[in-house]
Amino acid sequence: MYLCTNSKIVLGNIRSHIFKAFIIAAIPLLCFSCKKGNNEGTLTYKIEFNEQEKAERSIIGLLPETMKYYYKDRNSTMEISAFGMFRTAYVSNFRNKTNSVLFYFMPKKYTCGAKFGERMIGFDPMPGIILTHTKDEKEILGLTAHKVHVSFEDPTKEEYDIWYTKDIKVHEPNWHTPYKEIDGVLLDYRIALKDISMHISLSDISDSPVDSAKFLIPNDFVKVDVDSMNAIFDEYLKMEF
Repeated sequence: MYLCTNSKIVLGNIRSHIFKAFIIAAIPLLCFSCKKGNNEGTLTYKIEFNEQEKAERSIIGLLPETMKYYYKDRNSTMEISAFGMFRTAYVSNFRNKTNSVLFYFMPKKYTCGAKFGERMIGFDPMPGIILTHTKDEKEILGLTAHKVHVSFEDPTKEEYDIWYTKDIKVHEPNWHTPYKEIDGVLLDYRIALKDISMHISLSDISDSPVDSAKFLIPNDFVKVDVDSMNAIFDEYLKMEF
């Protein structure tokens, strides 16, 4: 009777230790899977325009002040749209190994595309840009953000800091920006499109499922070459009212 009771106690202790070991081993996995932004979701950004440029160029007043960044299975789509009248998007399809640009200004719809590594259009280049990675980190809406200091060969140009994260797995997330060498999704940065300056900063993050159609090109968009698309951007984004 004593041996039987003692065996039960020993067996109970073994089970208890196994359960504790399982919980300890599972915690990192649970934390990883619950961490925001790992595999699929949507980032929402706030866009701030330069006030002087806004006063001088009427088209800026019609542009949206938010931007969406969709990601899934290493695909990504950066999209700026407003009122069903205007939409521009930069689409990276990892499965097809293609980068594409979409431009819609009611009722015109255009797209151009290229294989990874081929010439494409994007945001305005920044000649003489110098990116200095730092060890500074902070948390932005649950994502670990890393700081990069931006300066220029031209000392008269303003210096500033940008932040990016490695928590989101996207193939070459900055192929269409002057920050191509940064291997991470930008969270807070400055950029320009056809001389329209923007400060873009993360304002919300969602882990809701993303429709895979976000990374495909609609059939009703007219295909043009890179030079033609560049001219289309010039035509519409430099117009005055």
